[in-house]
Amino acid sequence: MIWWIVVGMAGLLLVGIGLTWRRWAVATINFLRRRAGYARHTIGLDGFELVYYESGRRDAPTMLLLHGFGANADTWVALAPLLRQDFRLIMPDLPGFGDTGHLPGKSYSLDAQVARLKDFADMLHLDHVHVVGNSMGGYIAAAFAAANTERVASLALFDAAGVDMPVKSPFYEAALAGNNMLLVREPADFERILQLIYHKVPFIPGYLRDYLIQRMSEAADAHHEIFEEMFGQRVWLDMHMEQLNMPTLVLWGDDDRVLDISSIKLFQAGIPHAEVAIVPACGHVPQLEKPQATARVYREFLERAKVPIPAPVQAEQPAKREVTPVEP
Repeated sequence: MIWWIVVGMAGLLLVGIGLTWRRWAVATINFLRRRAGYARHTIGLDGFELVYYESGRRDAPTMLLLHGFGANADTWVALAPLLRQDFRLIMPDLPGFGDTGHLPGKSYSLDAQVARLKDFADMLHLDHVHVVGNSMGGYIAAAFAAANTERVASLALFDAAGVDMPVKSPFYEAALAGNNMLLVREPADFERILQLIYHKVPFIPGYLRDYLIQRMSEAADAHHEIFEEMFGQRVWLDMHMEQLNMPTLVLWGDDDRVLDISSIKLFQAGIPHAEVAIVPACGHVPQLEKPQATARVYREFLERAKVPIPAPVQAEQPAKREVTPVEP
């Protein structure tokens, strides 16, 4: 069952029991996190109380999944159920985003975020990890992998930032003119983002839209500062890609209007051994729009990279997980 149908069913149920719109949204998010097996944790890091989620099996190969700009760990709730039976998944809300939040006076440059990610990996003893990143998360993932090749077992870049795309996307054209189309300051901005990042916009109940609009508009000023610092100067991956000697997958939605699919050419030039996959009828977030196709391609890539997959857990001993609820 695809994730937006689950959201709709949960919404109808919650409407039926009479919760307020904000509580409906919170309950829906918690429902999706439980379905994905999310367990919430926090850890002190560079002044932040960094929030991260775990799902899957602790005895399995570890994956570190990094979200894109303006998003949070919930960007993986549709993909996690398709991977967690065979892997340990770790999904942080990166500094500046989600429940980790923004701290004034901190740097959010690429170098600063990569350094924090290394400290985070050290704290969790992630010494042989499969790193996955979408969009900005792909930019950070690739830079982290280039600087820490000995601890990265494989790298997967989903519609990743970090190269100067040959064909300018609608988002890029607007950004060059000073308009960041990924910021939400009013409801119409949210609708524009949905049209920008999806090939086919999914059903999102009105109460959940209102909640997301409120959260994103509250973060808009901070996200503007982060975007300007991270992308306002040319710090591309070109000079680092030759260091990416681990198995690498470059995956793209064929209708990405944020980062044009022509970016693949630059990744192929910089990482000649990289595998390339294109997800048809898909936009900028394949893990949300086409989770099953994305999981299939990713699993096949890992099989070719000879990633060991542990024996399944016995059915009579299911792993227990608890999710700290989102606060209303």
